[in-house]
Amino acid sequence: MSNENIGLSRRKILAGIGAAGVASVGAGLGTSAYFSDVESFDGNTIAAGELDLKVDWEEHYNYPQLLGFDDPTANLEYAPVRDLEAIPSETDPDGWMPFPPGTDDGDDTPDPMLYVYDGNESETTDVDQYMMDTAIESFPDAENDGSAEFPLEAMYPNLDACDVLADVGDPETSDLSSYTTADPETLGRTDNADTRFDDGSAAPMINLTDVKPGDFGEVTFSTHLCDNPGYLWMAMPGGLDLDENGLTEPEAESEGEEEDVVELADEIQTAIWYDNDCDNLVDREEKLDIMAIADTSGSINGSQMDIIESAANTFVDFLPEDQIDGEDRVRAGLLTMNGPGDSGEDLPDQPVLQKGMGPLSQFDEDNDGDADVGESLPEQGNGNTPMPHALDLARKVLQDQGRGDARQVILLVTDGLPDYVSSGPTVPYTVEDPDTGDTYTSENYDGNSDGASSCTELDETGDVADDIKGEGIDILGVGIDIGDTSCQEEDDDGNLVTIAGDTFLQCRVTGLAPSPDTCEPNQFFDVDDYADLEDVAEDIGMQLVGGDATGEQIIFRGTLREAETLLTDGNGYPLDADRDTEGRQCFQPWQTHCFGFSWCLPYDVGNHVQSDEAGFDIGFYTEQCRHNDGEQEAV
Repeated sequence: MSNENIGLSRRKILAGIGAAGVASVGAGLGTSAYFSDVESFDGNTIAAGELDLKVDWEEHYNYPQLLGFDDPTANLEYAPVRDLEAIPSETDPDGWMPFPPGTDDGDDTPDPMLYVYDGNESETTDVDQYMMDTAIESFPDAENDGSAEFPLEAMYPNLDACDVLADVGDPETSDLSSYTTADPETLGRTDNADTRFDDGSAAPMINLTDVKPGDFGEVTFSTHLCDNPGYLWMAMPGGLDLDENGLTEPEAESEGEEEDVVELADEIQTAIWYDNDCDNLVDREEKLDIMAIADTSGSINGSQMDIIESAANTFVDFLPEDQIDGEDRVRAGLLTMNGPGDSGEDLPDQPVLQKGMGPLSQFDEDNDGDADVGESLPEQGNGNTPMPHALDLARKVLQDQGRGDARQVILLVTDGLPDYVSSGPTVPYTVEDPDTGDTYTSENYDGNSDGASSCTELDETGDVADDIKGEGIDILGVGIDIGDTSCQEEDDDGNLVTIAGDTFLQCRVTGLAPSPDTCEPNQFFDVDDYADLEDVAEDIGMQLVGGDATGEQIIFRGTLREAETLLTDGNGYPLDADRDTEGRQCFQPWQTHCFGFSWCLPYDVGNHVQSDEAGFDIGFYTEQCRHNDGEQEAV
């Protein structure tokens, strides 16, 4: 598993920049305690103050001819439709994703411009392919193909977003005219016809100078605070720059034309949302089956187990208990890697199915409305870390007890790497559902419980994880203070390289894709300190079910002119790091947060917008949480 073998998935990738540094950036107070920071794409330059904020992005653009609506020669492997009446009868109507993100079929909302089918179960879905086809620019873009990639170096220890990304306060490195080149040391924005003007100079990131009815686009920004917690606003620095560019004959005679009014700003529809999983989409509500695996091995002491219990309660309490189509929206189960471990109890040193798949209320042992996951956890860890066995057993429980119309997720929480077999019970392991009596038996895996992870143990764990992901089950992971492995492999130069433990979990175990060479950093939460585990529990809940437990939360829908009003009021729109907590919450240095902005010009717009132009910048303003209340004006 050398550096050269690690790739990145194209979808759900923006969060990777922050996820690689989760919990690794200290919240020092230093000299930046009272300073503010303005990050904007104003004049093609990102400007910053002393409190550092990193921003990366991926932008998409679509027009009717691109997908063959007005071009019968277009050759696509999938068939988007303009309205739901045109969808094939053999497909699930709920499986069609509306575009641009932020539109839907509800009342008083912009109608979708088209729909793409997201119900197929292939490794690359129609929506995946659509996102690749419409990606026009990103930063960083190592492959210069319009889709965001994360530098491979950041997959390894001691690097995070604040190390890898350029300092946006430095005019030498933050100019948007800095492009990716063939030189691997130069990493910048995409270099193509969409990011340059005809004379070769740098174009603005959102450049709407020749918009036609039916055109639409979207950009998702990924934000990363460095050094200190901060409040965050989304802004439109300078507001709209509008130009009517004279009047063409059709425009002058159009019924909707008003003298000295740039009607384009009133016809373009926009949406802004919290993009929890950073995939450039507004994800809809879905049924969710979660099988959690808790590492309860001997390396975990009693006080650490208490923190795990508290974080587990926070996670369960965060999840919604509402219903979809008469069924629980979320169902969950729990598997521990080892049994209770108390003297005299049975099975102290093998996986135990503590709870089969069931409603969240099964974790409320005393029926007081709060989760009591501790009733299913030992007081102190014991035994080894049979990770492939636990993953295999979790898979088998999900396959048997999970719902066919629900997203299935395994959540792995561990403070170590695979290390097995002990002198206790032999493998394969069998677990029993305490409620139904159903039993599940894992496959047999080779290994030794010697306190270190061998290459065999890593390979077996990675292989079973790939099989699980290939069957459509997602794996999210939390690694707590994970060290290096004892396994070494040769790189392309023949040098022995020790595999980093968090890299192994991130790139071989967790993720959505079955490829062993794919890293999906936002599917793995790297925690350096148990004290951060409770915050991470909410982050995972937010990623799975969204803010306010209603999916990804829409901040705004309206015209571009109305968006200007929202984003130019004071510091801009005040963003909230946790929408499920009363009051506005600060953004933490170890957290990655994404925000989407989409726009569209409806098909039925008349000639009154024919020569209009609208220019604007999207920016972020942040200020130090300590000594500030999030209310003062931008400076």
